[in-house]
Amino acid sequence: MTELRRVVIVGGGIAGWTVATSLRDGGYDGEIVLVEREPACYDRPPLSKTALIDDAPLDALAFADPVATAGLRLDVRCGRSAVRLDAPQRAVVLDDGTRLAADAVVLSTGGRAREGTFPGAQLPGVLTLRTYADVVAARALRGRTIAVVGGGLIGAEAAAAFRLAGSPVVLIDPNAVPGSRVFGPTMAAHLHGMHVANGVDVRTDTVAAVTEDRGRLRVTLTHGAPVTVDGVLVGTGIRLDTALAADGGVEVSDGIVVDADGRTSVPGIFAAGDVTRRRMPVGLAASRGHWDAARRDGLAVAAAILGRPAEPAGADWFWSDRYGHHVEVVGDMSASGAEIVRPGQHPTVFRIDGGMLRAAASVDDPMSVRAARRLIERGVAVEADLLADPAIPLRSLLQKTASAVSPS
Repeated sequence: MTELRRVVIVGGGIAGWTVATSLRDGGYDGEIVLVEREPACYDRPPLSKTALIDDAPLDALAFADPVATAGLRLDVRCGRSAVRLDAPQRAVVLDDGTRLAADAVVLSTGGRAREGTFPGAQLPGVLTLRTYADVVAARALRGRTIAVVGGGLIGAEAAAAFRLAGSPVVLIDPNAVPGSRVFGPTMAAHLHGMHVANGVDVRTDTVAAVTEDRGRLRVTLTHGAPVTVDGVLVGTGIRLDTALAADGGVEVSDGIVVDADGRTSVPGIFAAGDVTRRRMPVGLAASRGHWDAARRDGLAVAAAILGRPAEPAGADWFWSDRYGHHVEVVGDMSASGAEIVRPGQHPTVFRIDGGMLRAAASVDDPMSVRAARRLIERGVAVEADLLADPAIPLRSLLQKTASAVSPS
């Protein structure tokens, strides 16, 4: 694209913010309008981790203060929503009637918290966790008894945060070991065991209903005994926000369909972040839903708008924090192949297939994941017994490979 005058970005999370700042870094001198329905453009990962505990104000989570935003020459319109996309004309209509025509439109609309489907899910005191306002509401439950519904990333992190804040916590999930798809069975079991070790009442069950009970909430379970709590937090994932794209005639299939550079089915309309599904040779990839993936989407979209090749994406990577421990995962722990476990106080788990490393997960050992990421991205052959030996640093496998290919 040439002679760009305006780019409109809908959504100010990490994907949209990265598009905006990367355009400036790439020398784009036109107008950039960023529309965000929240009161600020801010980072989401702390919401289910530290923000529940440390009373961080919203501006502490913001990507930039007003001075820095002005320095980037970004027209940031917080508290505004895009209500219509005129895709053929590359224009967005806001809830105040403003029509923003552009040379390129980027949809980084993310998702909204998935609410409970059980009777009583709309009662006061039944909360979700997706926005800063949700965090403010949930902070009122610190030190009080809370039921957390869902043991995935959001639910597990919130349960840990509430427990560290002194709350008695009941964690309810239908799976005996939640998170096996993202962590692999061994690491998922280790992480889930942290809940019990930290005094969480873990229930393998589903919620049948929530009712009011003399100023508190009674959570009736499908199989087990009911529990009475002061609040319920539903942490069962998000619903992708595809309405704007779908109504505008952009191809949607459980997410906005994009190519590797974030191009949608309509020329000049791009999408980035959690809301996207990438078209692959064998179909559509699932939405990845992680911070780093959304950031890299933003880099790719900015490069495409500028007419430049994107940097190689590399292996997927994400992290989680719970009970003072830092968890990192690189690659796809649900891929085919075999698990290799390196024993220790916290295991490091690898997934290999055909002699190649496909994924790794660690606790409090980011250097191992960093080395594993390089092994994956370089396509280095690995031996299972070396991966399983805690006496062999992973970086030595990289060094061994480098020595093998260096000139004599």
